[in-house]
Amino acid sequence: MCGRYSITMTPDMLRRLFGVVFRDNLAPRWNMAPTQAAPVIHLGGSGGRVAAMMRWGLVPSWVKDVSVGAKMINARAETVAEKPSFRAAYRRRRCLVPADGFYEWKTEGGIKQPWRVARQDQAPFAFAGLWELWEGRGEGSALQTFTILTTEANATLRDIHHRMPVMLFEPEQFEAWLTADTVEAEALMTPCDPEAIMAYRVDPRVGNVRHDDAGLIEPVAAPPPSPSEPPQGSLF
Repeated sequence: MCGRYSITMTPDMLRRLFGVVFRDNLAPRWNMAPTQAAPVIHLGGSGGRVAAMMRWGLVPSWVKDVSVGAKMINARAETVAEKPSFRAAYRRRRCLVPADGFYEWKTEGGIKQPWRVARQDQAPFAFAGLWELWEGRGEGSALQTFTILTTEANATLRDIHHRMPVMLFEPEQFEAWLTADTVEAEALMTPCDPEAIMAYRVDPRVGNVRHDDAGLIEPVAAPPPSPSEPPQGSLF
């Protein structure tokens, strides 16, 4: 799954990479969390790309309670075409979610240790996403929300978590995800090249949404072995 990520790109970097203009004052985010507003790119009515701030956690247009979005931060690539909550968005409302890294947790020595995953070259990328417009029942209640597609983990992440987000790296992939038919879109929903990404341990503070600073993406040392485990390299 993908439950936290970072996006520290400036509006100008987003413009150059995705061909859109974000008019919002985007501050760097090192710990983006579900239900928070994040930059998203989708197609507008004229067919051109549009930049928008949307809430993370997809709310289907037909539900009565927007709180369901907190449970829909991810959509499985294997079932997205059939699930009632996602199938309409998959056909007509795909989007790009800019990012430069994400976090997964692995239990090590009885403690949940966060790992950050990023491109080997540290370049930004996009998650494949879906978006929806929920208009509610009253004036001014319109809400735009999104979810991030996940697929099976590649060799780099398999030991940390069995799922990973669908990561798009190239402009051609961006365009195809936004505009292609579902057959071509399905071909993009696969694990990325394991050699294109890296994973490293980071500060457990990332587990608390109140922490959002550059220190969260800095590597930390591996925890020492427990007393019951011999040190690495021991013959006993």
